[in-house]
Amino acid sequence: MNLLTVAVAVSLLLDAATGSVPDAGDAGLSAAAGAPLAVTLARIDELHRRRDDRNAFAEEERLVQAALARAPNDFSVLWRAARADFWTADDPGLSREQRSTWGKEGWDVAERAIAANPNDVAGYYWAAVCMGNYVLGLGVMKALSSGLEGRFRDRMARATAIDDSYQAGGVETAWGRFFEKLPWPKRDRKQAEAHLQRALAINPAALRARVYLASVYLDTDRPAQAKRLLDEVAAAPVGRYDPPEERRAKALAVGLLPELVAKLK
Repeated sequence: MNLLTVAVAVSLLLDAATGSVPDAGDAGLSAAAGAPLAVTLARIDELHRRRDDRNAFAEEERLVQAALARAPNDFSVLWRAARADFWTADDPGLSREQRSTWGKEGWDVAERAIAANPNDVAGYYWAAVCMGNYVLGLGVMKALSSGLEGRFRDRMARATAIDDSYQAGGVETAWGRFFEKLPWPKRDRKQAEAHLQRALAINPAALRARVYLASVYLDTDRPAQAKRLLDEVAAAPVGRYDPPEERRAKALAVGLLPELVAKLK
């Protein structure tokens, strides 16, 4: 019997003794939130692997907030909180303003993670990718004039130096998207392509890297190569490395299809 199971059982026994019979889900959440921090973090990670299930992600968010209240300066809590904020901000169904708001929240929390442990990749990576979503609301030009480019490059450089394979190639994928989305004359599609190819070398199953690379190919008049990548994304089985991320990448690929069709004519 693991610690989480014991905690739930104790919670139910106490409620029975007082005549209270809570909802089983509420009891489990309460027990997890009150369990030793390591148990709560393990439950958060378990839920994160199912984060595109709304109920699972809602529970993850509640546990993250409970953990932050208990341990507001704990590195392991802080980077997980930023990770959850990134998932929310990354939702393409949200408005740019909503994505930016969540991105800023995640960035702020990730900066606290960096302060708590400046030698781990997680704080730098989640700070950078959350910063990317925050920029959506500002606009790229305003972000550049505010000095955010330098801050993004710094976080990404530190993440790369510590572990460029983090998040199954996520570091290199983020670099690729960065160079693709910079405005002219800073944009560097050769650099973007090189980083995205590096991401695919790290994780040959990576779908988001394929989608972003397809975008580079569309922008450089290589629609046939873009189509090959998007076909690979569509045909890829889910579950090779991160099912929720894989499904989101597939949705992003669908969003590129109108541009692909127009370029193939």
